[in-house]
Amino acid sequence: MLRCLLGRGISLQKNGQSMLSSRMMCMWPERFEDPILDTKELNRIKGTTEYNRKAAVPIKSAPKDATFAYFQDPILLKFMKMVQLHSNGMKGEIIMLKLYDNIKSIQLKKKKGTVETDPSIIIKQAIENTRPYLFLEKVKVGGVQYRVPAPITDTRSYFEGMRWIHHTARDERGNPRWIGRKKNPDEPVRPSITIWDALSKEILDAYNNTGRAISKKAEYHRICEQNRAYAHYRRTK
Repeated sequence: MLRCLLGRGISLQKNGQSMLSSRMMCMWPERFEDPILDTKELNRIKGTTEYNRKAAVPIKSAPKDATFAYFQDPILLKFMKMVQLHSNGMKGEIIMLKLYDNIKSIQLKKKKGTVETDPSIIIKQAIENTRPYLFLEKVKVGGVQYRVPAPITDTRSYFEGMRWIHHTARDERGNPRWIGRKKNPDEPVRPSITIWDALSKEILDAYNNTGRAISKKAEYHRICEQNRAYAHYRRTK
C-alpha cells in the first residue's frame, strides 16, 4: 500500500508533517553531471583542468540519438529520419552518405573559388531557404471551413521545409511504374533515378533559391497573402 501511494506521488502525513511533497522524476542523483555532446566543446576543454575534472566525476548516460557522426546537427538528424524508409535507420544513413558524396562531387566539378563544398552547410541552407514563415490553419465558421494564415513555430517551419524537399525529390522523379512495364513489356524501360540523386539535385536547387520546393514555398505564401481577409477568424477557435 505504501509503495502504491509513493508511486502515485501522494503526500503522507506523520505528526503533522508531510513525508512526501512531490514525486522524484529524475533517476540520476544530483552529483551526476550532464555529458558533453558536442565535439567542438570537447576539443575546447581538452588539456585543461575542466577536462580532468569532467573525466573524474560521474556522468549521466547520453541520449540514444547522441552521436559523433559527421551529420550530428539536430536539423540534419531530423532530415535523416525523414528520408529513411519505414523507420530503417541503416537505410537512412546510407541515403545520407550517398547524398553527401553526390553534393560534394557536384560542387567540386564547378571549379570555382567561391563555391561552397561542405554538404552540411548546403543542406541546412537549402532547408532554411525552403521553410515557410506562415502557416495555414483550418478554421470552421458557420459551417464553412476557411484556411486562415497564422504565425508558425520554428519546429513546424523547419519540418515543412524538410518535407517539401523530400516529397519533391521522392514523388516527382518520373520513375517507370511496374504497372506500365506489365502493360507494355516490349517497350524499353528508362533507367530509374535514385532517391539520393533526386535529393542532391533538389537540395542544390533550393540552396540557390530555385527548384520545385522553392516554388511550393512561393505558392504557399501566395495563398497566405490571398487569405489575409480571414485572419480575424483565428479568434473564433
